[in-house]
Amino acid sequence: MHLAIVSPCGWMRGMKLSLIPLLVIGFNMTAAMVPGRAAEGNLKKATYCHGFKEDQSPKDVAEFFNQGEAVFLSIQLKGRPKSGVVRAEFMFRDDQIAEAKVDVATVNEGVIFSFGEDTFVGFDIKPKEALPVGACYLTKVTFDGKPLGEFPFRIAPPKDAIPSKLVKAALAKGADEDHKPVNETHEFDGLEKAFLTGVGSLGVASWLEATWMVNGKVDDDGTRSFTMEENKENVPFHFAFIPAGGWPAGTHEVSLQLNGQEVVHEKFTVKVGAPMAGKTKLDIDASQLFRDDGKGEPGKEVKSFTTDDTGMHVGWNLKQKALIKGVQVVWRLVEAEGEKEQVLVTADVEAGVSDEIESALTAKNGLPAGKYRVDLVQDGKVVDSKAFEVK
Repeated sequence: MHLAIVSPCGWMRGMKLSLIPLLVIGFNMTAAMVPGRAAEGNLKKATYCHGFKEDQSPKDVAEFFNQGEAVFLSIQLKGRPKSGVVRAEFMFRDDQIAEAKVDVATVNEGVIFSFGEDTFVGFDIKPKEALPVGACYLTKVTFDGKPLGEFPFRIAPPKDAIPSKLVKAALAKGADEDHKPVNETHEFDGLEKAFLTGVGSLGVASWLEATWMVNGKVDDDGTRSFTMEENKENVPFHFAFIPAGGWPAGTHEVSLQLNGQEVVHEKFTVKVGAPMAGKTKLDIDASQLFRDDGKGEPGKEVKSFTTDDTGMHVGWNLKQKALIKGVQVVWRLVEAEGEKEQVLVTADVEAGVSDEIESALTAKNGLPAGKYRVDLVQDGKVVDSKAFEVK
């Protein structure tokens, strides 16, 4: 697997947008007297704002929010429901970034008769770090698990940011030192890296993200993004990708998003797939355990370890080369005095084509005497297990 985002001038900062900044969520709630009356428990209005009045109704209605600014959402329920939980789930695309819930019984406690009254519930999120700009946010609101609605909001670019737009884009078999496409095409060989080149006017804090789909399925290893640290007019860029094992025969796609909105969607074909593409079945030939050689590498082959061993290695030999993808090695404690059965560590195996798999476990003070197991897992299923003891 190969990925490339070239940054010769140092004005781009790499970013994986699936890693959302940690948030501190706060919420407030109260009941408020307002004109009108309707059936209990139904949504009357949801309003984004820059703050709440004393009764949690919106103050200073917001059309957007700036980076680093708190996001306030005022939920107005019809009437005075005596019970029920209002839950707000703040989302960045498909990822939850914060949530909170309020039991309206605590809001309306002691209210016996309600004439011409509604209930306000207020939620707010305070990001520790600036959220990515774009209109790719929404809040899902439910009442006792039943949807009340989904309400989008956006994070605006900084005031000094120039308008961001894509000028042009092209698929190619390469890119020169200026990121210009070399040999534009929509057809690739199974062992060729695909390049998506482009030119854009990009404002500070704007971000581009490329997602590659192999035969209609997103390959997460190919998703990469970068964020602008300054304004740039007509700046060239490129993304490049080849799946582990190469491209299988078929039709593949690449999607380019600017600030979370798709601006390019290109399809391309591979007529002759790579020999190993898609061949992910692991056919185990043998497995071995090794004591550490003192330099972090496998040393003498062993059947068990001692409590003094601080480095342990395991290796699997395959009967033939295969695409190592979606594979993990899980070290487990099965039985030891005074200890519960537990997973010690889970290690992801780097994707690639190989006929062997290796993993190591480092225990600073050694492991307690007992029974252990190391599992080879692919796509959530155990392919092979190796039991051992520590004596």
